[in-house]
Amino acid sequence: MNTDFIQRHPRSPFLIRVVWIGVLVLVMIGVGSVLGRGMFIDDFAARIEPGRQWFMETLDRDDPLAVERAADIAWLDRRFAAHPLATWLHILPGGAFLLLAPLQFSSQIRRRHIRIHRWSGRLLLVAAIVMAVPAFYFGTLMPYGGLGEAVAIATFGSLFLLAIGQGYIAIRRRQVARHREWMIRVFALALAISTVRIIMGVLDYALTPAGYSPRWIFVISVWTGWIITLGAAELWIRHTRPRALPFP
Repeated sequence: MNTDFIQRHPRSPFLIRVVWIGVLVLVMIGVGSVLGRGMFIDDFAARIEPGRQWFMETLDRDDPLAVERAADIAWLDRRFAAHPLATWLHILPGGAFLLLAPLQFSSQIRRRHIRIHRWSGRLLLVAAIVMAVPAFYFGTLMPYGGLGEAVAIATFGSLFLLAIGQGYIAIRRRQVARHREWMIRVFALALAISTVRIIMGVLDYALTPAGYSPRWIFVISVWTGWIITLGAAELWIRHTRPRALPFP
């Protein structure tokens, strides 16, 4: 007989634990940024600069563009302060999405509370779309990193909306496995902003003494952070994807 059956890829408990730890760290970074900008909408970036300066001085890293950086940070804060409604529409749904989306991947919640899973999924999709609109607004119309940032936001923001649409279509067609894969991509694209912040810290340490401006470091970090996070999501999807094997 050539009847096919589905065999799930064996999952290592250690690998699952590592992935969840990484996800939780990125969620905490993202939520921390939301809280910081929410509490200090006018000067959040300026408030964390003393900590960054102390870190650079402790590691004996020179900043030849300190004056330019101060002006850039002030511009960044003014951008959010001048558009408080857009800022709140971005950070509030964004923070809620980062906090609640991991629960959607819990098999126990899906099995025991399927109605909660479905309704929270609908709310999270709405939150994702709402937070994406101000992201396009800030990132393409007034990008901190210029054209490099605008192209990145347009590219990955479009992928984000595409993934949302594909995930919704899949579940409406009862294609559960396909729905899961698209929602992993959605979550990865949202988490990537936290990866960007980690990479910015590393590149700040490595490239600032060489004369790279804060805006260039930001653009490099945006592209690198999204590519790495989305690439990691694709690897996880392939690792956990059920396989069709011939049944003898």
